[in-house]
Amino acid sequence: MRRLASSALLVLAACVAAVAALAQPGSAPPAPQPPGAASSAAGRCGVCHPAERVEFERSRHAQEDVHCVSCHGGNDRSLEQSVAHAGGFIGRPKHADVPRLCASCHANEAAMRPYNLPVDQYALYQTSGHGRRLANGDTRVAVCSDCHGAHDILPPSDPSSRVFPVNIPKTCGHCHGDSTLMVAERKRPDAYREYLGSVHAHELFDRGNPRAPTCVSCHGVHGAAPPGAGDINKVCGQCHTAERRYLAAGPHYQGMPRTGLPECVSCHRHHDIQAADPRRLATQCATCHGANSPPATLGVKMWTEYQAAATQIEQAEALITQADAVPIATEDYHARLEEARTYLREALPAAHAAQEQTVAALTSRARSVGAEVAAEIYGNLGHLQARKVALIVFWFYLLLTVLVLRRFQSQAGRKD
Repeated sequence: MRRLASSALLVLAACVAAVAALAQPGSAPPAPQPPGAASSAAGRCGVCHPAERVEFERSRHAQEDVHCVSCHGGNDRSLEQSVAHAGGFIGRPKHADVPRLCASCHANEAAMRPYNLPVDQYALYQTSGHGRRLANGDTRVAVCSDCHGAHDILPPSDPSSRVFPVNIPKTCGHCHGDSTLMVAERKRPDAYREYLGSVHAHELFDRGNPRAPTCVSCHGVHGAAPPGAGDINKVCGQCHTAERRYLAAGPHYQGMPRTGLPECVSCHRHHDIQAADPRRLATQCATCHGANSPPATLGVKMWTEYQAAATQIEQAEALITQADAVPIATEDYHARLEEARTYLREALPAAHAAQEQTVAALTSRARSVGAEVAAEIYGNLGHLQARKVALIVFWFYLLLTVLVLRRFQSQAGRKD
């Protein structure tokens, strides 16, 4: 019993001595470290800041030997606050200082070379709408930590990252969906909620299309800024290549920027862009040019030609369905009808040229192919019907002949 008590006293004395050593300024940490008191990434900062430690230790920075003191300064090996908060300790950086602080590594070519990361992001940020406002004293604009996080910085490939493609609208929407900040104070639209109602958001969230445009697809990443008149078609044209090609061949390409009208968004709107609707051909031109103007008449003509071709294709498709039920071989008809649909789909981008002959060349080809398919199926169905009638007549006469022969045979038998 005495030996057990002596051992307990020795352990207690060792613990007291360790705590006393930790309390001495500048003292070296004991080895091994007490469980939970320190970690390789957060050091002893996590003892007082456990929530931040948990976020930081799962971040990309913690995996690359970045420490709390790398950004906050101080001494992460001491539990004494006066020691931990010494040695260049800056605490929480000022909001306006965050870009420069991040750039101390991310604009350093030697530091970024092993990761093959660009070092111009800080320079780009200074050219952005955010950076220019910050330089003018607006401290409520987005800085690095607003988009990437402060401690929970994750790579863009991580689905939990704020800059994972599906999460980008929500990240930007933290500010641009703030109705008080954007709408009431800065007289700007609620771009986030407008985007949520767009065909782009439908593609991204509902259909899971990873190539669907997000905020950065159109505005840029670190150099984010709204495109101006004369540049919008270049931005939209990154995805909508055919539309831009036809636009460049028409009168709007030079005329709209010259009058200060932003191309593309003047007809399709900014963030709440809707799926292409052919019916808009009949009404959209009148929005700017007036209801009875030549451009408005042109729009109605293009819609009429488009609708005629679409109706012809629908009729041919119905006949193919009827032929499939017979059955008649329809593989060739299906292929040719898909060709007609391809011409018709091209007619919508072609309308951006605002030239009737350009659209008519495509719609007439679509209508012609549809009419040819319909005529051939009509012919085949007609021949089939004729064959059915002929076959009925044949069997009727065959049956009649058999009955006559049997009657003659019966009469001959009675005479015998």
